[in-house]
Amino acid sequence: MGVARMTQSIFTFITKVDPARLSELEAYLAQVRKNVPRDPDLPFASLPMLHFASFVIFYDDEFGPYLVFENNVDGTPQGYLESLLDAALPALHRIYGTCRDYDGDGPADRARLRALLLANMVLPDAGYIGNVGRSVRRIKDESALRTELETHLDTLVSAGAPTSAGEIFARLRAFARDRCGWAFAAERRIGRIELATRWFALIAPAVLAFVLWPLVGPLLLVFAIVLRVHEVTGRIEISPPDPKQIAALAANEDQIVQNHMASLCYLKPGRFRLCTLRFVLFLTKLVARVSVSGKLIGLNSLHFAHWVIIDDGRRLLFMTNYDGSWENYLDDFIDKAAIGLTAIWSNTLNFPRTAFLVLGGARDERKFKAIARKTQAFTNVGYSAYPMLTVPAIENNSAIRDGLAKPPAGGALSAWLQRL
Repeated sequence: MGVARMTQSIFTFITKVDPARLSELEAYLAQVRKNVPRDPDLPFASLPMLHFASFVIFYDDEFGPYLVFENNVDGTPQGYLESLLDAALPALHRIYGTCRDYDGDGPADRARLRALLLANMVLPDAGYIGNVGRSVRRIKDESALRTELETHLDTLVSAGAPTSAGEIFARLRAFARDRCGWAFAAERRIGRIELATRWFALIAPAVLAFVLWPLVGPLLLVFAIVLRVHEVTGRIEISPPDPKQIAALAANEDQIVQNHMASLCYLKPGRFRLCTLRFVLFLTKLVARVSVSGKLIGLNSLHFAHWVIIDDGRRLLFMTNYDGSWENYLDDFIDKAAIGLTAIWSNTLNFPRTAFLVLGGARDERKFKAIARKTQAFTNVGYSAYPMLTVPAIENNSAIRDGLAKPPAGGALSAWLQRL
């Protein structure tokens, strides 16, 4: 009998920090960061459903300091929260004791801490999961499976085993069945009906717009004119990022094969830009939901990403865990997804000048990278459950497992062997 497909959730807890206790919070998170992933107070590694997590402090003169606690997990937010409270109640009490609106009586006051977190839990307006349907356990198990198969293949080669692809595969398959029988159990990533439903949700609005074009066309023309007026008259000021900020961000990057990015941008004023952004994020969500093969519009470096409008439509929060360096990540965005990137961030202050929402913008590489660094915050604490695995590697490991369960033939067999 097949195993049910694992669902995944993206969410954040956003709270306001008491300015008088900000330095206390900074010091404690710095202590935790040194011990990740096995900090005795905040043992992220003991949470088997947690893919990525981060604590980020955002500073702002108008809104004051915010603490954003990001979580990318298997299952539901509520189920994860109970496990989190079991593992780290005293640490969370200490962290949120520095925030406003928390009046817990002490480290054992689970009910009030849970109430605070649930009251401040924010779901994304648009989110993306790179390795859809893969639980933390599955990702780790399939990585270990590949390592065992590679080791056994080396043993076969050194022993002068038969060199035909078919015989090598048969021996590897027998080895896997003996050592890793779990790999032969079906484990759905996403069902055909569910995927078809997602595609319908994406295509249906376009079909409806085509059918109603006599009504939609004039509205789009009016929208384009108003948009163009905003684009031409909008003021843009992009000053160079603070060298100290860049140095702090760079020092915290490239510790593992993955990196984390968190940014918070002000939206351009007015209902027009807010409504435009909400619509663009709605489309982004639809596109992300059908991107189930490890790529989002050609990008294959995103593990998790999400966008959420906060502060009554005043600011846009973006958080992501990605593979490779910050420079390569931004270059990938520019080369492969500049249209989508520009459509989203052109609605925020000081984004490079655009034309008709999607042209220009991110194509101005120098200005785009400057504003990206200026709006990026230092990740005070970051956690990855599989720090040495990229999105393509996880996809490759799943393909190796799938080949064991359903033996490939012909050229596909040689391609499967090349995955090892």
